[in-house]
Amino acid sequence: MRLGLETKTIGDRLNIFGSEQIRYVTGGITIDSSEITAVNDVKEVKAGTVMGKQENGLFIPVTDKVAAKLVTGVAESNNAILWTAKVPGTAGESIKVQLLDPAQASQDLAVSVSGDTIVVSLETSAVPAITSTAAEVIAAVNAHLVANQLVTAANAGASTGAGIVAAVAATALDEGADWNVTPSCILAEDVDVTDGDTAASAVDHARLLGARLPATIAPEILAVLPGITIV
Repeated sequence: MRLGLETKTIGDRLNIFGSEQIRYVTGGITIDSSEITAVNDVKEVKAGTVMGKQENGLFIPVTDKVAAKLVTGVAESNNAILWTAKVPGTAGESIKVQLLDPAQASQDLAVSVSGDTIVVSLETSAVPAITSTAAEVIAAVNAHLVANQLVTAANAGASTGAGIVAAVAATALDEGADWNVTPSCILAEDVDVTDGDTAASAVDHARLLGARLPATIAPEILAVLPGITIV
């Protein structure tokens, strides 16, 4: 096993491998050209791209999971809060957020978690009226030991967080997305699929040079590809 980093190029392209300990996918893979977006009329998939197999047997690049989100409030009123699930994917859509008006005078701001629902009981004045600002809600949620494991809260859009929030019924986060295909291998070479489906070599066991990859590979993808290490 060669411990030094590779510096050679393949043609005019950098080698992504940092070791000779490489296992290529037997028979290679065939890339589905119809699922590749053209850039300047060229459809190219870069070496180091994580690939997965579709039901038709053809491979395409894996898209990252997208965290579910929710926006409460209105940016123009400076009370808009962006709630983002900590765990990416559709699993985050099970999380709900409730901004509760306790309907009692002189109540303190409090955060609790019941199942997958984050309940923020808002501060009230002696009137009673809600006095909690978005900034205060954001700080309280992000400081809560359980709630901050489920979501991160932040100002949404141009909101400053200075506005008083309004009560919101328990509402689920939405628009999370899982991988389009299950990660199974990494492309070993740059491949041009402009002219149609193209066979290519790929690896499922290798040490790769992170600085030479086209994009950072998410930790949850590396967990599915235990034979791939990044150096």
